[in-house]
Amino acid sequence: MSRYLEEAADLLRKAAAATEQRFANGPHPYLGNEERERIAQGFATLAAIDKGLLPAEIVGAVVEAIVDRNTR
Repeated sequence: MSRYLEEAADLLRKAAAATEQRFANGPHPYLGNEERERIAQGFATLAAIDKGLLPAEIVGAVVEAIVDRNTR
């Protein structure tokens, strides 16, 4: 993994820890689920990049651009 991916993963780990700490002791620990999903998506993106694949959101943007171009 490149230095940049390692740094991004470290930031995601810190964000995940902060999210867990913020919501773990609250009356509604499930309120952090959106943040957890966002962090998980970040890890999935890093994993795709690390494997030499295009992340899903980039593939979606490319497909959208192709469809838009073909419908003009």
